[in-house]
Amino acid sequence: MIGYAVAMLDLVDNEAVVLAVLGDRYRLPVDRLAPGRVAVAEAADPRMPVRALHRGGGAVVAVAPAWSGLLQERLDGPASLAPALDAVAAAAGGQHWSWVARTGVAIPAPSAEVTVLDATDPRLPEWVIGHFSGEAWVVLGDDGQVLSTAVLKRYDERLREISVGTAEAARGRGLAKAVTAAAARAVLAEGRAVLYNHDPENHTSARVAEAVGLHEFGRCHAVVVGEDPGPEEPDDRQVSTST
Repeated sequence: MIGYAVAMLDLVDNEAVVLAVLGDRYRLPVDRLAPGRVAVAEAADPRMPVRALHRGGGAVVAVAPAWSGLLQERLDGPASLAPALDAVAAAAGGQHWSWVARTGVAIPAPSAEVTVLDATDPRLPEWVIGHFSGEAWVVLGDDGQVLSTAVLKRYDERLREISVGTAEAARGRGLAKAVTAAAARAVLAEGRAVLYNHDPENHTSARVAEAVGLHEFGRCHAVVVGEDPGPEEPDDRQVSTST
């Protein structure tokens, strides 16, 4: 099994990095995040009229000026965030998407043998080839086929997001946990923060994350005009995590 020497980030520092990156990415007023309150800032985005992060009992929102009035008419504390975004989505002809953001630093060693490949390796699945660069953490079958894969999305120098997929025939064996743990430990060893996103209804993905120490950081929301962004920005979609 490949081992990693991990210089773990302090948990508070790691979460601060994730918060800062999400704030920059979605132009959220994260410095105003407070329990029981919703902080709103006007910031235009041609494809996402509203972006939001719900965390720690409070929420922060970035809204395009054209939709600010409607949004704020519907906001009455954090509990009203989802219906307020639904109202903007209906008026804008878009859709309201939500996802769970996770992070962590106490990541156990992989429970299965993990091999590191280049993300251009032709053995990798189609969702990886041509869409990701750098390294891929994989579990290989006896004949060398890739059974489970974790790759990284590079937001900036501070943060890496893990995308995971497992061949259908290999599911239920804990392989997604192994490659997720290996990728997360490698990110942390570089002194970067790690992010893992999934749909709120993807309970299998949630169990994978919890099993490797990636706890819920917050709930992200976006009103999108056009294609589903999945658990990240529309122009760089992540595959759904499977185990």
